Amino acid sequence: MSFRMTAENRSFCQLICHINVRIGWTIFGIVFGISAVLTYAIKFHNWSATVTCAIATLFACETLYLYWALKKNTIVNWKESTFQLMIWPNVFIGLLGLLGCLVCYIIAGITHQGAGSIQAMYGENLWFTGSWSLVITKWTWQNAFFARKYLKKVGRESSENGDDLNDDDDVEVIKH
Repeated sequence: MSFRMTAENRSFCQLICHINVRIGWTIFGIVFGISAVLTYAIKFHNWSATVTCAIATLFACETLYLYWALKKNTIVNWKESTFQLMIWPNVFIGLLGLLGCLVCYIIAGITHQGAGSIQAMYGENLWFTGSWSLVITKWTWQNAFFARKYLKKVGRESSENGDDLNDDDDVEVIKH
């Protein structure tokens, strides 16, 4: 069975990749992160999960900032150094998040911490901390790949007058 790209499939792909959908999912992630921070802190007193969840939510805010700059077409005014400063710290923090996830899962497994019941959620539980560490990796690497992609496009824009800056994002480009 082979997959053929039809007009209907292309339309669906354009819909789920549209910048407004990306912004919507990012806002959902931020709201979910804030509610998880409050839940881990107030109800479960799992402080390591609270901190990692808060950090992940901050990186989701960075993603929203990037998407909003793309939607409003202000990203074309960013300097290459701005993108570079976004790429490498995000890659490094993402690696730390991945390492943190692995360490948390290993320690949680060795110490036989449970995660299958509501009772297991009270107090420190590294299964949840590890999961939120992985979410940090998701947001930071997404930001790094996004910054890398638009670094290349903005670099080309300065030499080609920006005709392809938003070729796959369905964002109106405003020419000055």
